[in-house]
Amino acid sequence: MKYKNKDGIELNYEGDDSHKVLVREVISEAIKILNMYDRNCKISMGMAMNNTRKFLKENFNIVREKNNG
Repeated sequence: MKYKNKDGIELNYEGDDSHKVLVREVISEAIKILNMYDRNCKISMGMAMNNTRKFLKENFNIVREKNNG
């Protein structure tokens, strides 16, 4: 299910211009990081989730607002 904003606009990253390729590469790397954990260990899963979150925040310049957690 594709995400749409409040105006009904969704992303389209089909194509091979350099920006679209780079964004797809960053997302693919985040998925790899998320999948790199021991399936039998909740601590390992938590670390993978935390590493993925940090990676996405850094690469998309997402700053946590004080009141929005």
